[in-house]
Amino acid sequence: MKKRTLVSLLLVFVMLAAFAAPAVAEAPWAGKKLGVAHITLYDEWCKAVYDEFMSQGPAMGFGEINIQDGNLNAETQQKQVEDFITQKYDAILIDPVNSAGIIPTLEQAGAAGIPVFAFDSGTEYKDLVTHVAWDHAETGVLTAQWVADYAKENLGGKVRVGVLAMLNAVHTQVRSESFKATLTELLGEENITWVFDQDFGETRESAANIVTNNIAKPIDVIWGAVDNAAQGAANALELAGAEGTIVVCAGAWGSEPFNMINNNHKYYKMCIGVSAANIVTLTLESVQKHFAGEEVPRQQNIELAVIDATNIQDFVKYYQ
Repeated sequence: MKKRTLVSLLLVFVMLAAFAAPAVAEAPWAGKKLGVAHITLYDEWCKAVYDEFMSQGPAMGFGEINIQDGNLNAETQQKQVEDFITQKYDAILIDPVNSAGIIPTLEQAGAAGIPVFAFDSGTEYKDLVTHVAWDHAETGVLTAQWVADYAKENLGGKVRVGVLAMLNAVHTQVRSESFKATLTELLGEENITWVFDQDFGETRESAANIVTNNIAKPIDVIWGAVDNAAQGAANALELAGAEGTIVVCAGAWGSEPFNMINNNHKYYKMCIGVSAANIVTLTLESVQKHFAGEEVPRQQNIELAVIDATNIQDFVKYYQ
């Protein structure tokens, strides 16, 4: 009887302790619905960004992650953001197709009390919480430095260059402008022949067509603003059996470019590595901090890496 009474008392104490224990507070961002207005899904990096949002978002405690493909069309993206506002999403994350043109729509989001976060491309929307990206001008600088070193080591300090620019987004415009200015500064205008400087649009086919149309001209280096440009150039060179031309890229990530560099591809020799995982992580952490009431820097950049045959083994985990 005494033993039964003792057990009963212990159960009472346990129950009282359970009631007295403070409830575990739910994270301020838990279950929040995020509307992601992506610029496009046209290449491996952009698709990797999509995959990272879909995997990291739920793991970090967010609720619905709705990613819309803007398809590099400003009107399409504007309508997608308007839908996010109408459907009362808790936050909007955007890689703007048109940095200036999207501002009135983002102002509607602000009026509805929805915070806006930009990743990759930026915008001058005044109430933007943060812009998470990388220094796009630096991609031009780094590729120019690599090409200048290549020219000095292999071409007597002179170089014939083809530029596959991408002019339908501000950040990619900056890359080509920075590349050309830096290469001119490093080698001197008299030592550079600009064989072509064209907007390739967005597809590998269009990049390949530009290269094919110029294949009869001697070209030492083809520079691509993004990896679709570089891949299209490499395909055209391979099809033509070209000799003495290499391809460099101002922004790439993933198994395809990394394997090409690791396998000593005849044409594709170097890229600036931009981690899709890192840009998504920093963006989502910024959303967490905002909902937790913490201060978030207006501008945040992730680290860049110059990737070529000398250090490709450092990135082996990303392609094997």
